[in-house]
Amino acid sequence: MKRILYISLAALVLCACAKDPVEGQNDKNKLYFDAWAQVNHPGASRTALGSLLIADEPGTGAAVGTADDNPYVQVRYTVRNLEGSVSATTDEALSRQLGEYSEVNYYGPVIWNRSAQTLMPGLEDALSGMRCGGSRTVAIPGWLLGSYDRYDTAQDYLDNVTAKQSQIYEIHLDGVIGDIVKWGADSAGRYVSRHFPPRTVQDSLKYGFYFVMTGPPTSVDTFKADTTIYVNYIGRRLDGTVFDTNLKDTAKFYGLYSASRSYGPAAIKWYGSEGTYTDITMTAYGSSSAGSVINGFAYALDQMRPHEKGTAVFSYNWGYGQSGSGDAIPAYSPLRFDFEIVDKPE
Repeated sequence: MKRILYISLAALVLCACAKDPVEGQNDKNKLYFDAWAQVNHPGASRTALGSLLIADEPGTGAAVGTADDNPYVQVRYTVRNLEGSVSATTDEALSRQLGEYSEVNYYGPVIWNRSAQTLMPGLEDALSGMRCGGSRTVAIPGWLLGSYDRYDTAQDYLDNVTAKQSQIYEIHLDGVIGDIVKWGADSAGRYVSRHFPPRTVQDSLKYGFYFVMTGPPTSVDTFKADTTIYVNYIGRRLDGTVFDTNLKDTAKFYGLYSASRSYGPAAIKWYGSEGTYTDITMTAYGSSSAGSVINGFAYALDQMRPHEKGTAVFSYNWGYGQSGSGDAIPAYSPLRFDFEIVDKPE
């Protein structure tokens, strides 16, 4: 069946080439994309910029609006090439089916920043007209995925953008976000209210940052400038997934253990008398190299005293920001860290 499809597609492209000699940089790409569309999805409608709308299940929630209306959206998605092979997905079940599932990786809604510098025009075009709760499958031609530049017309993209591989996006719109900073702070606050009552969203130490003492200190003395303290920690996403720890048993329990890593208390170099918590550095157990830590991690330690236990919950801008970290922490993720200040290991 596939052989017949490919022969038909090639014949359509050759026929089109014979009728209309190519001149623009994307003419051949367009001929191929249009031929693929004619063979695989005849009669499918097109978006404003020329993507192919393969399937559309309208939602009943808030409209996606423009990027000015809602600069951020929450989506779940799967990406395939035109032959149907999956290159990326937020779907856990599909990842398991493909044999690519990881206990640490994040699956679920992710946030797209719709600014012209971060979302390709083909994806912005695909979102156009959607409402929350809706799903859409769109084949996006490569010239709408090859640059972040914005142009006025579909022809402008054909004329000016070096095409990448065309892709099929299956998109489910879960939510729209007008104020991402407020959304991040509210997410952290709601988590604290649910898991650490009677604390509420009003109990933040700084905007988007919460700290809860879970075990009393042995002293009320603050740590002296330029000294070294030692800490055990567990880092979690707010869905409960542990993504990092320096405790061996915890690492094994959550499927994080690596035989190449040394587990034990991390050495924290306190800041000097003229510094602040942002100057704190950490040296992992068994390592000789110190490195910086995210601000939420450092500010949490700054609240603590000898042998204290505590939990910090904070918004994305205290953590890994708009970039996230690897496959475990998506962009704009609020996080939770559990800490215990311990004695220097022998």
